[in-house]
Amino acid sequence: MNKREKLHSELKEFIVNVGWTHKIHIVRADEYVSYSKAFKIVRIVLASLTSSGLIGILLTNDTYILKLITALLSFATAAMNGFDKSIDYDKLSKKEQVDANKFWELREDALSLLFDVVYETKNIDDIEKDLKELKQMRTIYNNELDNDIPNRTVNKASKRLKNRNDNVYEEDYAKFISADLLKLKKGMG
Repeated sequence: MNKREKLHSELKEFIVNVGWTHKIHIVRADEYVSYSKAFKIVRIVLASLTSSGLIGILLTNDTYILKLITALLSFATAAMNGFDKSIDYDKLSKKEQVDANKFWELREDALSLLFDVVYETKNIDDIEKDLKELKQMRTIYNNELDNDIPNRTVNKASKRLKNRNDNVYEEDYAKFISADLLKLKKGMG
């Protein structure tokens, strides 16, 4: 395998790797948005029920059950508010989107290098140097990530791309790379 073929193969695998990371973090961001919406709905419902209970206490004879239910609803509302404040799902979603976008940029840069390899528009040593820099950036970005991603998130991302088949990149290339860049052009190089 010559240097050009090696770089072609490395770039395809790099693109797929960062493509997967991007998709996983996009799915995680979507999950956080869903959690945030669910919390808001639950908080609104609990607050409404608490208000209804208070109105019921004021307008009816004092009943112990109504007071107890209203107190429990009030506690649940306060607990939900505290929980929602301690875990800011909107902020977490934005962070996941920013992380995902970094990997998308790596993917785009690698696609450009792949184009350079396929069509020999750039010196092969320069491409190798640029790929090394992209790999270093990927390592830096990976170290900044929240690596506590639940399996269900990975599974959702996988289903969005294909039925799960980790490390079988031949099937993934078509999902992340234009068909004209998948093979080296004959007579070049």
